Amino acid sequence: MFSRTAGSESSGPTLSFQSGLGTDALTARHGLRFYLNARPLWRTLPWLGLGLLTALRAVAGEFSLLTQTFGNTSVLMGVYHSTTTNPDGTGIDFWTPEEEGAVAKTSTLSNPHIAEADAYGNIYIADKANHAILKLTPDGRIHTFAGTHESGFNGDGPAPATTLQISYPNGLYVFPDGTVYLLDPGNHRIRRVDKQGTMTTVVNDPEPKWYPSGRALWVSPDESLIYYTHEFAPIPPSILSDGAAVKQWTRARGIETVCSKDVGFRNPGNIAVNPVDGKLYVTDRAEEDTSKAACGVFRIDGPDQRVRITGGASQPKAADGKSLLGTFLDQPRGIAFLPNGAFFLCGHKDGNVWYVDTTGVLHLYIQGSGKGDVFALTDGRHPPLTTGNVISQPRAVTLSPNGSLLLVCNDSGYLVSVANIVPPLVPNDVRLGYDVTNGVTLRWTGDAGRGYRIEKTADPANPQWAPIGAVMGGPSASYTEVPDAGAGNLPWAFYRVLPSL
Repeated sequence: MFSRTAGSESSGPTLSFQSGLGTDALTARHGLRFYLNARPLWRTLPWLGLGLLTALRAVAGEFSLLTQTFGNTSVLMGVYHSTTTNPDGTGIDFWTPEEEGAVAKTSTLSNPHIAEADAYGNIYIADKANHAILKLTPDGRIHTFAGTHESGFNGDGPAPATTLQISYPNGLYVFPDGTVYLLDPGNHRIRRVDKQGTMTTVVNDPEPKWYPSGRALWVSPDESLIYYTHEFAPIPPSILSDGAAVKQWTRARGIETVCSKDVGFRNPGNIAVNPVDGKLYVTDRAEEDTSKAACGVFRIDGPDQRVRITGGASQPKAADGKSLLGTFLDQPRGIAFLPNGAFFLCGHKDGNVWYVDTTGVLHLYIQGSGKGDVFALTDGRHPPLTTGNVISQPRAVTLSPNGSLLLVCNDSGYLVSVANIVPPLVPNDVRLGYDVTNGVTLRWTGDAGRGYRIEKTADPANPQWAPIGAVMGGPSASYTEVPDAGAGNLPWAFYRVLPSL
């Protein structure tokens, strides 16, 4: 039974809306209470209202819907440098002690490769030449999150993440609750940093020919499966990598090869799992392949089984409105899936950020250059941006728990956000379960692809809200669950669910 009340609580197992804590509150009384920070949409964004949502649903084209779902650009970090490469070809490390805690907009990056966010508004950047993971906090300042800014190895931990050296980090996977996995290719390792900032080594790959490169990393929601890639060292007199492998790690079986180098991968750029078919997709930049035959995006159907989903080098150059399979994308590098199986894609030498709809058609989203260090992107631009090159050499695209798009590009290194302006669906079917062993479990139907923060207090009259977790909304028709094993020690527990920052 559902009812609306004002200033009163429901009794028994009744679920009701109650005005409290300055917001509408969803209260369930089963020996526990649950508060949901859930204003109706027209109250959350009064200037938006239901009119836009109705219009969005009515739009026939996926790309038109997408462009209205996302808002304007924000340049979060980056400073132009006339020279970004050392004489030996390595990237210049621009980090100085003065950068610690500095305003990100005026701070510099050193060959960044990917950025991902948590549900609390923090953004983590794999700053390769800086040998560190940087953290951009909601106040707009930059901090060292992992690494010492010096390449090397001084232990696997557990230890504070800022005391352990990492080497050329260029892969990253961030969970909504702030748990971070990073690819440490210079040390043949995958590291995990927990919410308290403690780093441990999860994977230590003994492959002696692992070249100090990798880039691609993906971790399952329960952290029991990891996909990653690495390149093999050149065989003299060649100075080119001897191919690349796609691997997986599981708790039960350890390291296994998914695709050996005989399959033909050269320089895998990024990987992602399609939420619709559940399969792994790999972008291969194939930088050193002069024939460009290895450039492409591939779906992995099984061990040593890959299927090309982009056209080959003999096909026409990628263009707006053309089929992805029928065109050639030069050095694809970044890939990020939406819940419906559509995805963003960027090409290093192609220079552009693309949206690929569910029918496989390309739509130009941000136009860029595949060479030089062009950056003419400013705050407040609303993609699609298809006139003139505003970026160059995009390295990665990711989607944040708040739905926004993050883009890392340019040799100088810039971090750009495109805000998602549509708020997540408000859960209206929250249920509480309790047992002595597992404590409390909160369950609801969430918004797929969007994150939620869960907080708890023992006294809603004088609340001291403490975070107990953050999760992504589950796929359509499935439940999102968050456990709280510590609730059994309290006579009352009050919870609230908040959208990602």
